[in-house]
Amino acid sequence: MILENRLFVILMLLYLNDGINSDVESTMGLVEPTASSIKPDYGITNVTTQIGTSAYLPCKVKQIFNKSVSWVRVRDHHILTVDRTTFIADERFHAYYSSTGQLPGVWTLQIKYVQARDAGLYECHLNFYGDEQKTSARVRLNVVVPRTELIGDTNRYVKEGSKVTLHCIVSGALDPPLYIFWFHGSEQIYPDNRRNWKTEINRNSLESDHTQSTIGSLTIPSVKKKDSGNYSCQPSNSDPINIMLHVINGEYSASAITSSSTTRMLSGYLGALCVILMVFQT
Repeated sequence: MILENRLFVILMLLYLNDGINSDVESTMGLVEPTASSIKPDYGITNVTTQIGTSAYLPCKVKQIFNKSVSWVRVRDHHILTVDRTTFIADERFHAYYSSTGQLPGVWTLQIKYVQARDAGLYECHLNFYGDEQKTSARVRLNVVVPRTELIGDTNRYVKEGSKVTLHCIVSGALDPPLYIFWFHGSEQIYPDNRRNWKTEINRNSLESDHTQSTIGSLTIPSVKKKDSGNYSCQPSNSDPINIMLHVINGEYSASAITSSSTTRMLSGYLGALCVILMVFQT
């Protein structure tokens, strides 16, 4: 009987002690950190953006109390931001926190005016003040760089008085160019020009990798000798590309152009042959 009473007293003391501890934790609002504080806590999140735009790298975090979040560029281990403070001279980098209701908050690393060299891995670190404990998540930034190409040769030979259309194509773009400007030499060709030259943009082409292709065209209704020279296609989101236009008189035939081209080709072959002979003679 005495043993049973002692056991009862011990059980009551343990129960009361647990109740007191529970009240303290509830009142202080303390929650122990867990390894899942950053989501995702496995694998790599991929973010794809186009050169010249802004990139947003997300890092989902919960239980922020007494923790600091930093972003690190993996390739050189450069600390970019700690919380909202930027630790790099490049002003394109900025971190901010946003939260909606009971969902985990998101620390976002923003990179403005993205460049090709910004591509690569970034790490989001969650640090605990006064402790070496740290969890992290990785984000890979993929930068899409559109290409500008010609439809046709870089050298065009046309007869005076004929209609000429020049084409360039911007491919591999997530977003189409806002504009495609055409230049003759250093002079821009405006849509309302006096000579009725026409510029057009066709943005309706979709590639297999879900990027877009845009075709820019310049049409000259009746080309003149003075229209010879360098023409430049300059998109808003890609490198410019040049076309050399040669306007020939009516009496010149296609055979004359072919003959000139053949002569240049033969000259190249003869030059290569001379080099080979010199090598064998030595």
